[in-house]
Amino acid sequence: MKHDTDKSRSLSNFLAPRYWPTWLGVGLLRASALLPLRFWYRPGAALGLLAYYLLTSRRRVAMVNLRQAFPDYSEAQLEQLCRQSFKSVGISVFEMAAAWFKPHDKLLRLCRIEGQEHLQAAMADNRGALLLTGHFSTLELGALFIGSVAPKYNGVYKPAHNPLFNAVMVHGREKMGNKLIETRDVRSIIRGLKNGHATWFGPDQDFADQDIVFTPFLGGTASTLTATAKLARMTGCAVVPFYPERLENGKGYRLHILPALENFPGDDIEADSARVNKTIEEMVYRLPQQYLWSHKRFKTQSDRSTNIYAGKAK
Repeated sequence: MKHDTDKSRSLSNFLAPRYWPTWLGVGLLRASALLPLRFWYRPGAALGLLAYYLLTSRRRVAMVNLRQAFPDYSEAQLEQLCRQSFKSVGISVFEMAAAWFKPHDKLLRLCRIEGQEHLQAAMADNRGALLLTGHFSTLELGALFIGSVAPKYNGVYKPAHNPLFNAVMVHGREKMGNKLIETRDVRSIIRGLKNGHATWFGPDQDFADQDIVFTPFLGGTASTLTATAKLARMTGCAVVPFYPERLENGKGYRLHILPALENFPGDDIEADSARVNKTIEEMVYRLPQQYLWSHKRFKTQSDRSTNIYAGKAK
């Protein structure tokens, strides 16, 4: 991929001593990419479990989200699912390193792709496609896998706060397709879709400062981007849902590509946005242990005085 947001971003610009701790972390990530698949799971799960016990505020956010999404679960069941999700996030650190530093042909051999025909049908006649997904812990490898079956593919990224880590992330992700676009560069996203590119799109986070409506999601009401429907209307692109799945016991991955949304968008932006949320929600309920529950997805509410995350960590 190429990225247009910052032509001067070069790793050689980050040699000052203040970046040395980050370089150490990057070095460890790169070294971990040398490990075979079966060695990612135990240390990754241990790392995630450590985060579960140490990051009490994030654990509490996850539990609030899980109680809302699974009202019939007992507290013991919720805690078990919460631990599983943290373990999954820990494993994702090694998967991220692999996606950025490991030869892609080796990674692609680990994945079985189901539903490729849905993407091919949606992109026939050089039609663009929004690749709709959620923030699963397998996000990095999922982006690589879906890009491998798209005729033309653009990635989208949100800049990291650490400038060195951001540069490493960009260098890692820009190898996955044709172009890497910053989320705020809407013109480039639209241009790519009009030119028949598939574009990764994960709108399942809290974007309080953008054009949103409030629609149901995972047992609550979430601020929901209207961008999915608006991009589809402006560009004529298809909206193709997909989600990656990490198989148990180091058996690799499965990429699920679902049929494109039919009769989308419609005439009601709120109904369209609710449908997008429903589509992501169905994927999450199929694979809840690999979803990122620790994000404050419901922080922004129509009643700004409401905060479901208020309170002390437990």
